[in-house]
Amino acid sequence: MLESSPATGRPQSPVGAATPLPDTLIEAVQAEWQRTRRPPYDVLVTVTFNGAVMSSAWFLLPLRWHSALFSLHGSLAYALVLAAWMYADVPATNVLGPDRHRMMAALDDPVLLRRLLLAKNILLWSLITPLCVVIAVVTGVLTHRGLATFYSVVIIAVIPFGTLGISACIGIAFPYHPMPFRYRWEHRRPWLRMFGRWAVLVTVPYLVVPIISVTLMTPTLVVWGIAAPYRLSARMPAHHLGGGIAVACLVAIVCSIGGRRLGVRLARNRRAVLVRLLADPTRG
Repeated sequence: MLESSPATGRPQSPVGAATPLPDTLIEAVQAEWQRTRRPPYDVLVTVTFNGAVMSSAWFLLPLRWHSALFSLHGSLAYALVLAAWMYADVPATNVLGPDRHRMMAALDDPVLLRRLLLAKNILLWSLITPLCVVIAVVTGVLTHRGLATFYSVVIIAVIPFGTLGISACIGIAFPYHPMPFRYRWEHRRPWLRMFGRWAVLVTVPYLVVPIISVTLMTPTLVVWGIAAPYRLSARMPAHHLGGGIAVACLVAIVCSIGGRRLGVRLARNRRAVLVRLLADPTRG
């Protein structure tokens, strides 16, 4: 969230707001890492919190609640579900507000804006995917399920790019400023802007991001349903599963590229609105 002034509590521009705009994707990713390592560590805290909550629910909830909460079960499912939960939060959607200075500067440069959006995707991917891949590999080694582990790793590594490419459009259409809750409460009127809109936008990722992920996995599920003797209740032959995952990965790559292009077009169409909103961090 934005830092607040000790005297007024007003949200302030984040440290490093004058970071030069990157000329290459590597520079953009490096800038994202530098921003992430500075207070208030919002991305790191969010991702860690989501992972901790999901893991606690996975291992500590009674069996009947566990079955109701998680649609996937089994040893390898933990890594897949963990990845999905860690991605399903505001860093995947609110891509403009926390980085408003650079994003405003990039609104008139489609190439730069796509570069910044991709860098944010790579940052989240590098924070979440390696951990989930290690968990999947260790689980696969312990359970002696080599091929299933390979497929799980492919899903964890590729599908998020498609999910993030599309989910960023939500934050471009409806951006908001991270700010201290105390400041929101002290300036709670108008309620709809300071709390209603904000409350919706911070909860939307938990619903929308998993839906996008499942949608991108539809080719795998369709192949499963066609190939399995007893539809989705049966174990699918490995070669059918591999074919479905290959199609899903291709769809994810297309969605990753198409999602960023759609986001750039959306930003261009809403430029005037975005500039007014991003220029004033007190707008909620």
